[in-house]
Amino acid sequence: MTEAATPAFLPPREPVFDWGMRITAAADLYNDGSHPHAAEGALLAPKGTPGEVVRVGHAGEPPVPVYLVEFPGGVLVGCLEEELAATHATRLPKPGVMG
Repeated sequence: MTEAATPAFLPPREPVFDWGMRITAAADLYNDGSHPHAAEGALLAPKGTPGEVVRVGHAGEPPVPVYLVEFPGGVLVGCLEEELAATHATRLPKPGVMG
């Protein structure tokens, strides 16, 4: 009798971007239905719009980094790495830390 193979645990991949990093939208970002304050298919952030990473998490299997990004006007959008590009400034200083 053979044992059923159990899937190996895959640790989350390290994110490329971090909290406080300034980024730009690498593509037009449209509402896929998950943004509650805009119609499905609405343009949330055009390509090149500057933003700031405000939270980093993981989703999916295997877990991939997902970023909550604040764009102008307080628009918060969940993004994947391929939807973002780093700007010349890398990271904003963390609150309470002299930088």
